Amino acid sequence: MMMRTGWLLTLTSLFIACEPYDLERFDFPKCQPPQAGIDYQQDLLDVQFSLADPSGDVGSVGWDLGDGRTRVGNPVYHNYARPGTYTITMVIANGCDDVYRTSRTISIR
Repeated sequence: MMMRTGWLLTLTSLFIACEPYDLERFDFPKCQPPQAGIDYQQDLLDVQFSLADPSGDVGSVGWDLGDGRTRVGNPVYHNYARPGTYTITMVIANGCDDVYRTSRTISIR
């Protein structure tokens, strides 16, 4: 009798847990894909990077500064160790997991 009750509880649990999924109960975010260019202002080896003409839903912004360093945010500030040419890569993501990536090469003198 005890074994039969255990199986019955298990089967009942499976049927309750497997009820149809109802998407109407959830409110999923609606986003416009992000997009922007890379803007920068330079003062010798000190550089400020920011988004240029952003559009869509911009969430987090990540930066690869071309010298092995990274930053998160907008704007970000960086001091380069030496003059040179660097390729900056910016990645924007929003709450809908849309991702936009762009790069720009700059010369630090």
